[in-house]
Amino acid sequence: MTRVRSIVGHPAVGAVCRLVVGGIFIFTGYPKLLRPDDVARLVYGYRILHVDMVNLVGITMPWLELVAGLFLVIGIIPRSSALVIAGMLGMFIGAGSLALMRGLEIECGCFFPFMGDSKLGWDLVVRDAILVLLMLQVLIWPSTFLPARRRAAVR
Repeated sequence: MTRVRSIVGHPAVGAVCRLVVGGIFIFTGYPKLLRPDDVARLVYGYRILHVDMVNLVGITMPWLELVAGLFLVIGIIPRSSALVIAGMLGMFIGAGSLALMRGLEIECGCFFPFMGDSKLGWDLVVRDAILVLLMLQVLIWPSTFLPARRRAAVR
C-alpha cells in the first residue's frame, strides 16, 4: 500500500493530472467564451435551472473553466483550482445523471463547439468521474512547477 501511495503521490503524477485536466478545461472553456448565447442554450436544455439563471451560468461558467484550468496548469493555487474543477465536474455529473434519468436527449455541451452533436450519455458521466479522481490526486498531493517561496528570515 505504501508503494502505491508513493507512486500515486509522486509529483510527476500530479503534474500529469494537472496538465491533462487543466488542459481539457482550457481547451473547452475558451471557445465557450466567444459564444455565451449557445452555452446558455445548452444549459437550458438540462432543464434544471430557472430561466433567469441560465444566462448567468452561460456567461460565468466558461470563465470559471478557463481560469481554473489555467491556474491548474501553471500551478497557481493548485489545490484551490483542483477543488473548483472537481466541484464543476461534480455539478456536471449530477446534472448529466439527472438529465439521463429523466430521459432527456440533449447535447452535453462538454466540448462545444468542437463536437456539436455529442449527445449526453452515461459514458460522459463516467469520464467526468474519472477526471474527479485525477483532481483528488492534486487535492491530496499538491505539486507545482513554480519555485517555492522563500520565507523571510525572522530576526
